[in-house]
Amino acid sequence: MSEYSFGFDPTDDQSDLGETNDQQQGPKWFRDGLAKLSGQVKALEDENSRLKAAQVKNQVADALKAKGYAPSAATLYTGEPDKLDDWLTAHGGALAKLPADGQEQGEEQPPGTPVSTVPADGQDALQRMQEAGTQGVAPPQGTDKELAAALKAANPEQFAALMRANGSQHDWTSF
Repeated sequence: MSEYSFGFDPTDDQSDLGETNDQQQGPKWFRDGLAKLSGQVKALEDENSRLKAAQVKNQVADALKAKGYAPSAATLYTGEPDKLDDWLTAHGGALAKLPADGQEQGEEQPPGTPVSTVPADGQDALQRMQEAGTQGVAPPQGTDKELAAALKAANPEQFAALMRANGSQHDWTSF
């Protein structure tokens, strides 16, 4: 080392790309290094976009869960998280709702009457209609083929009796 070298050693040739180069630097070396760096940048950009997409999906899933919808519906939404309310207004009816607080997701309904979709104020009227429709009417007897054969072979009085016996409340004797 000369006394005026100021710590620079020409034999220690470090490239700007972080690689040692024992050969002469030239265009091929530069292109190869640039291609390597471009590949690394592309891989980092891909991973960054994947992580951002996962973060957005998690935000949408959390927002859906907070609004009472199943978080799995987040896969259906492709927009920005701040536009979720507009999308729910248009499409929320088709999404699955979370179970009520008192009911776990895997919990079965108690046996008996299924849960009605009729509003509470209309359930009394529905019950009255069901009771009125079955008063004084016997359930149908025999199979459909037997009933059809009996109706074809019946005279008007027998026809009226068969119809009354199978639930018709119409007066068939006037025909």
